[in-house]
Amino acid sequence: MTTLNDKLATVMKIEDERECSSAFESFCRENFDSLPLPGENKQFDRAMWNASSFMKLSPSDEKIVSRVTERMIGNTATATSKAVLKVKDLVGTTREAAIATWQDLLTGMQWNSMVPAGAMRGIGSQLVSLGSFEKQAEETKIQVNLGWLVDKDQLRLLLNAKDTADNGMPDVEVRILESERGVVFTRKTNLDGAVVAPQINVGPGEYQIQVAWLDKVIETPFFRI
Repeated sequence: MTTLNDKLATVMKIEDERECSSAFESFCRENFDSLPLPGENKQFDRAMWNASSFMKLSPSDEKIVSRVTERMIGNTATATSKAVLKVKDLVGTTREAAIATWQDLLTGMQWNSMVPAGAMRGIGSQLVSLGSFEKQAEETKIQVNLGWLVDKDQLRLLLNAKDTADNGMPDVEVRILESERGVVFTRKTNLDGAVVAPQINVGPGEYQIQVAWLDKVIETPFFRI
């Protein structure tokens, strides 16, 4: 029985690089439903890279690439090409502009603001609040309260996951990613559908929160500390 790897090996034996790329394009179309995830098959990854060097992917193949990459939970695409909130701008003369920027970023990713961002001072430590915001994903509602403890260089995260009947959803995974280091914090919601994490050590970097359950993954905008 000819396996997927056998078919791929036949394609890779073609000496002419453009002909090989064309054959690989056909291979992807014919085996659309069984293509491996990036990193699962080194031979496939190498073929994908080679093909991209010699021809522009067709619209159908771009959909294949999109399908494969969207399945990569924990994808840490660099934030440098995206709009990023500089959290320190929430303090001082740039505060209003920073709040407006953050609101625009949230709205652009379909988050609804519940409590606006702003700077608050706690006992012994300044807390810069990124506010409270929520997002509805089909039958699940995710609510996030996020803050940065300036003096301690820590994030404060409160999160609730609820279903349509307003019941808490356990085992929803919350991740904090840094654009260069990847996942720096992960935890699952408790039986009440909550995560309470008042002291998450972070340090300078560009961060994003991901929330994952079943086959769903939602993300917050990037913010820079």
